[in-house]
Amino acid sequence: MRSSILLLIVACGASQPTPAETLAPPIDAPPSSDVAVIEVRLMQLAWAGAEGASSTIERTEEEARERAELVSGLVRQDGTSFLEMAREYGDHELETRRIERGDPEVDPRLAREAFALPVGRVSGAIRTPAGYFVIQRRPDPDVRLAEIAARHILVSFEGAQRASEDVTRTHDEAEALATDISRRAKEGEPWSRLHAQHSDETNGPEGGDLGTFGRGRMVPAFERAAFGLEVGEISDPVESPFGFHVIQRTR
Repeated sequence: MRSSILLLIVACGASQPTPAETLAPPIDAPPSSDVAVIEVRLMQLAWAGAEGASSTIERTEEEARERAELVSGLVRQDGTSFLEMAREYGDHELETRRIERGDPEVDPRLAREAFALPVGRVSGAIRTPAGYFVIQRRPDPDVRLAEIAARHILVSFEGAQRASEDVTRTHDEAEALATDISRRAKEGEPWSRLHAQHSDETNGPEGGDLGTFGRGRMVPAFERAAFGLEVGEISDPVESPFGFHVIQRTR
């Protein structure tokens, strides 16, 4: 995952669909003009030179567009799993994110398409500076949740806010390490061991446990990601001014 996606739309961890959900036909509820927060699944297909694109991506912009249009068409077919299409064609694991109406951190093209989609439907290829996105609108989330509890592992990089002088890894190295930590945590490796080995949080709480906190307490990217997780769910890396966070909601 790359930093620009977090500037386009703020991260939350990916939720795994049940088999029934995966194969269910579109819900096809009409879009609502008064909804303040929606939830979408999205996959990204960048091109070489797109904002924040990995150096391993070699496809041209035209190839990225064609690939995004292909995926959009395939995933609209009955019985096709958006999750599986993201795994096969996307640049990263499927992500589920919440979008707030009018959020300045969300690319306006992405937000406009997302709010216009009926629940359950899939968009066409949406061009942004970070690449093409294909999104699927999920049922609107319950935004009444006031407090949650979470823990995190911080992977900092040289130049990040509050980074220790001992931290010499680059931004890309930090991102790669955080991605690996997230994968290992999702596969069941003990959180306490991963935190002890890798967290760069100076004088932080044991295990990165942040306890209970409400909205407005954390930096925006962290808050949106944490509140978007289900209890027990582990996020993909979430970038903030302090580095990359791997977050697990605990309550």
